[in-house]
Amino acid sequence: MNFDQLKAFHHVAHTGSFTKAARELFLTQPAVSQQIQALESFLGAILFDRSRKKVSLTSEGNILLSYTDKLFLLYEEIEAVFSHLQSLQKGKITIGSTAVIGTYFLPIIIGQYNKKYPEIEIDLQMGNSNIVHNMIVDGKVDLGFAGKIRSHTGLTGILIHRERLLVVSSTDNPITTKNSVSVNELGKIPFIWREKGTQTRELVKRWFEKRAGRNYPGKSIELQNIEAVKRMVVEGYGITVIPEIAVRREIHVGLLKRVNLEGFDLSFDYYLFYLKRKVLSRATEAFLEVLSSIKTLSHSWNIEKHFQPILKKI
Repeated sequence: MNFDQLKAFHHVAHTGSFTKAARELFLTQPAVSQQIQALESFLGAILFDRSRKKVSLTSEGNILLSYTDKLFLLYEEIEAVFSHLQSLQKGKITIGSTAVIGTYFLPIIIGQYNKKYPEIEIDLQMGNSNIVHNMIVDGKVDLGFAGKIRSHTGLTGILIHRERLLVVSSTDNPITTKNSVSVNELGKIPFIWREKGTQTRELVKRWFEKRAGRNYPGKSIELQNIEAVKRMVVEGYGITVIPEIAVRREIHVGLLKRVNLEGFDLSFDYYLFYLKRKVLSRATEAFLEVLSSIKTLSHSWNIEKHFQPILKKI
């Protein structure tokens, strides 16, 4: 039994004629008869009563018709669904991201994408770089935005943004009035770390260890949420190191001020990752097209360059 045999049966059953069915299927009448005979032989049942001028279904034929009606209804539904997927009238993409890209860049990108493709569902999952990498490797997300924490032969990574890190404090902290501050002058000021596992934390930690030893800073706390870190500093508790994009507004309105720490010139690179073997959906390709057009990302041109063959056909 094969699909062509069921198709021939379905058309004969609904037209009541081998000749009409052959016409609809663009086949000869003998070819349709052969398909039906082969199907009857396979099932071990007579499907049509051929003793009259107009063929009619036997009881076994009626049973099979109830199944082929369901089968071809599903077939039409599959065609419709995938037609909508290709025309971006339906679909879903899942994205993993670290806090900075997910909070300060992706809302703009997702907003633009939604304007162009309002029927596509987007699921955004947040975590540190290690979590995002694992989500990609495990196939839980289509694309991931994170720092480059390790080499993985199954992943492709594209540099999309470089963000400067700033040392900031509340504006009423006397240290902000100085043109230059040495690392030793920060010793008695509480330091607020991001949670363990974030790549910015590891980068800053190495910088402090190199210049002031492993136990520096002496007094510190750890917070998981970047907005909570900012709020703590705004309220006058300690200092922190944070991506510039996250504090640009607070510095502009006078809630925070940059601390000019000697020798501190760090930035952090953010990458777009995806599985090399993964076949990107039409919806994901369209997301990459929108992503490449957002010029707030310092290296958006890398997206255009890497995905040029895909972007050309959108």
